[in-house]
Amino acid sequence: MGFSFSQSKNEREERITKTEFPEIAQPYFNSFLDKVKYLKFYRETDGIKQSFEAKFKINKLYYSIEFDTLGKLEDIEIVIKDKHIPEDIFSKISDYFDENFRKTRVIKIQKQYVNNTLSSDKNFIQHIVTHPDDTHTHFEIIAETKKEKLHELKEFTFNKNGKFISSREVTSSSYEHALY
Repeated sequence: MGFSFSQSKNEREERITKTEFPEIAQPYFNSFLDKVKYLKFYRETDGIKQSFEAKFKINKLYYSIEFDTLGKLEDIEIVIKDKHIPEDIFSKISDYFDENFRKTRVIKIQKQYVNNTLSSDKNFIQHIVTHPDDTHTHFEIIAETKKEKLHELKEFTFNKNGKFISSREVTSSSYEHALY
C-alpha cells in the first residue's frame, strides 16, 4: 500500500525577467536557445517556499525547469499524454485511480526528472533536453477526482514504475499555471 501526504498546493506564479532569475542558472539555457520556441521565467511561491521556473517549448515538447532560490536544480518536467506512458505502467496508475475514486478526469501528465547523477545541473538539463525519452524518476498527474459527493483537484506523484507515492490538493489559483 502507498502512502500519502495531505498537504495542499497553493502556489502563486509571477512572470519575471531573465535578470531576476538566479544568476548561476541563467546560462544553462544558452546551448539550446536557438531551438527554443519561447523561454519564459517565473518566480513561484507557496507562502513558505520560493522557487524559480523556466518554461519553454522545444521539438513540440513543453518543458518546465525548477530551481531553488540559489539556482540549484530541483526538477525538470515534460508534459506528455497518457499514450506516452508504457501500457503496463499506465495500467497500474489507472488501477490506483479506479480503486480510490469513483471518477477521475486527468488534466495534465508530466514526466519528472530529478538529477540523482554526478552530472552538473547544466549538463543534466542539456542531457534531458537532447534525450527527452531518457529514464525519468516520476510521473506527476493533475486530476479532478470524485469520491462520494466530494470533488477535488489533486496532484498525484507516481514513481517511474507506476507506484503511487503521494498526493496533495491543488487550489484553483495554482491550477491556472498547471495548465501552462
